[in-house]
Amino acid sequence: MVKNHTNLEHCECYSKKLPEIYKNIPEDYITLKEFLKLMGEPGKLIISMILAAPFLIPISIPGTGIIIGLIIFTLGISLIFNRNLIPNRLMKTKISNKNLIKALNITSRVLAYLEKFVKPRLLIMTSGSITQDINKIFFIISSILFITPLPIPLTDTLPAAGTFLLAAGILERDGYLILLGYTTVIITAIYFSSVILVGWAIISTGSYHFFK
Repeated sequence: MVKNHTNLEHCECYSKKLPEIYKNIPEDYITLKEFLKLMGEPGKLIISMILAAPFLIPISIPGTGIIIGLIIFTLGISLIFNRNLIPNRLMKTKISNKNLIKALNITSRVLAYLEKFVKPRLLIMTSGSITQDINKIFFIISSILFITPLPIPLTDTLPAAGTFLLAAGILERDGYLILLGYTTVIITAIYFSSVILVGWAIISTGSYHFFK
């Protein structure tokens, strides 16, 4: 069980705050439910960043993006409704102390690098309930694009980038990073839609000539 709780929801520098929770992680393992309870809402964003990070490199195992996208989608829905909607079976998933600390260390280093360039700015993009809901909606759209199984280049990389940028922007309260996340999601949606429309046109034309 979690030894005690650390509220990270109002921290501004997560690269330095993440190591503070190490002492609260049991020596053997922690369940996903306990981890999220330990970290609060930022835990969902941090997990999303951890899951999306490997897909930023444009080489991935086909089909894995769908599974990761579904998990991130569930986390996004939980964020927008401000309640836990993650399946109980998934919440009971055990994460080893070694693997979790390794993942948090990597995330902490990535955030430390980002924090050299990002900071709380353009706060209109991070304050206000309507704006925050819009951010979460874009986050969910990005996860849906993650789920979309298209046999095209960057099919996982672009949604992963959108997810990562939005999560980092919300965490660090950087409006410019959030806008970059918006742009990435929109470009991804246009790219995917274009491929689907072109594919449909080719199939329709081929069917027309076949039955003519």
